Amino acid sequence: MTRFVLNSRIVQTDQPPGTILLDFIRLSSGLTGTKEACREGECGACTVLLGRPGPQGLVYRTVASCLLPLGDVQGCHVVTVEGLSEGPLTLVQEMILEHSASQCGFCTPGVVMSLTGFCLASKAFSFREALDALDGNLCRCTGYVAIRDAARALCERLEGVDPDPALRVATLVELGILPQGFLEAPSLVDGCQTPEAPGKAEAIKAVLVAGGTDIFVQRPEQLRKTNLEFLSRRQDLKFIRLEDGVLRVGGAVTVESFRLSEVVNRIFPTLRDDLLLHSSTILRNRATLTGNLVNASPVGDVTIILLALDATLEIRTPEGQTRRVRLAEFYRGYKQFDLAPGELITEIRIPEPAPGTRFNFEKVSNREILDIAAVNTAMRLVLAPDGTIQDLRLSAGGVAPVPLFITGLEGFRGRKPEGETLGLLARHVVEMVSPISDIRGSATYKKLLLGQLVRAHFSAEVLS
Repeated sequence: MTRFVLNSRIVQTDQPPGTILLDFIRLSSGLTGTKEACREGECGACTVLLGRPGPQGLVYRTVASCLLPLGDVQGCHVVTVEGLSEGPLTLVQEMILEHSASQCGFCTPGVVMSLTGFCLASKAFSFREALDALDGNLCRCTGYVAIRDAARALCERLEGVDPDPALRVATLVELGILPQGFLEAPSLVDGCQTPEAPGKAEAIKAVLVAGGTDIFVQRPEQLRKTNLEFLSRRQDLKFIRLEDGVLRVGGAVTVESFRLSEVVNRIFPTLRDDLLLHSSTILRNRATLTGNLVNASPVGDVTIILLALDATLEIRTPEGQTRRVRLAEFYRGYKQFDLAPGELITEIRIPEPAPGTRFNFEKVSNREILDIAAVNTAMRLVLAPDGTIQDLRLSAGGVAPVPLFITGLEGFRGRKPEGETLGLLARHVVEMVSPISDIRGSATYKKLLLGQLVRAHFSAEVLS
């Protein structure tokens, strides 16, 4: 049985844990405000709020319900657009109405949920953050100017509001952004908690599910009646900390948690913007770094970034032993990697950058966000005090059967990253790759593009 709070009531169901939440919301609960469209997390029409218990109460994030398995909301608070409609229009809905930010209305519930999620999760209530929160919501008729105007007006109404996370829900209820029912949600959620059966994971061979943002696009029907083990429940895998010169990231950390982490932003300040290119907020709130790694896409953004950062994976065997594998040695062929059945990546370890280190990520795709790259590449460069190359790591995606770590760069040490050196470096990298022609471009185009992106790593802005 799965027990959770749906809007303001506790629900219990014996539907399979792999049932898609969107189907339960619409077909079993009759809440049709949550719309069905792409079923791939691409459009945002199915956006809901997911409140998961945390150390200081419920933590709400927007998610695509079309990719969320029902079993993963056990003991959580799921909020649909109907859950915001206890009384008059919320402040978010008022802003959309006042700025004519809706026409056919099909996308509007998702827009409402994304802006409400912004109010719950934002640290500064900035307009930039509001736009980022909307990056997964597509609209075919209103025009985004009106939606942005509504978001801007909302941010203006939030100026001067105390951003304290501990007071957030109460503050938003007082402002009319959330209904009173949110104040009662924690006690309702407490009534849904059930202890895990000891030894369950060992007794039943289960498919591990992290974010599910790819596997539930590919195999939703197959997974519906499969035994699933949800890594989102593993609190021991949800840590980000810097220890002894190593950034340690737990195996269940989401891309968005990593992107917004204070310690990550301090060490790698550009990643906050780089990871916006990975996917939309409603997907980044679910997708995990380790899930991206084992997906083994030759063009995965997270993988390309971590390759350049010299990441090492800590892997736990079924017998409880631990081994470590450098990410640069993890991939063995197309969709093949060094992970045996029953093994689990429990941690990603990233060396703290040395003084003089520059990092840069480049990606070209048809759309700026929410799109797979034609080619992507990352660089970690350490400059000596005299401005010469002390160490250099490069990775490239979309140009080989695997996420590619570029070898043979030792000969560029001691040279200044300019002029003839950059030409030789770009030529070396291009000679290392073997792209194929596909819908994202011809092999010739990808080689030319990679050469240009390698040069872009050494722009004046990056090297300054």
